[in-house]
Amino acid sequence: MKLLDLLIGRKLANREGESEKITAIEGVPAMGLDGLASSAYGPEAALTILAPLGLMGLAYMGPVMLAVLVLLAILYISYWQTIEAYPTSGGSYTVAHENLGANAGL
Repeated sequence: MKLLDLLIGRKLANREGESEKITAIEGVPAMGLDGLASSAYGPEAALTILAPLGLMGLAYMGPVMLAVLVLLAILYISYWQTIEAYPTSGGSYTVAHENLGANAGL
């Protein structure tokens, strides 16, 4: 058995793959909100750093919040474009494989 097969499992045949697909209802709780959760962490981290500085830190809160909102907007638009471009199968492997090449999908 190859080391890669041991680590991530063997490739599935087409007939096996159909039973392994997950629906949107199953996929969003498992994987879909990871990017959003990572982006939403920013305001809390900013407050943790800036709060001890008191009033001096409040001057930086606006730009930090603006940067977080811009990041969330970019994330939203990115997901929206991916869904529009790959309405039936837009997993990260498919998107990376088709746009960046075979090795990028791995």
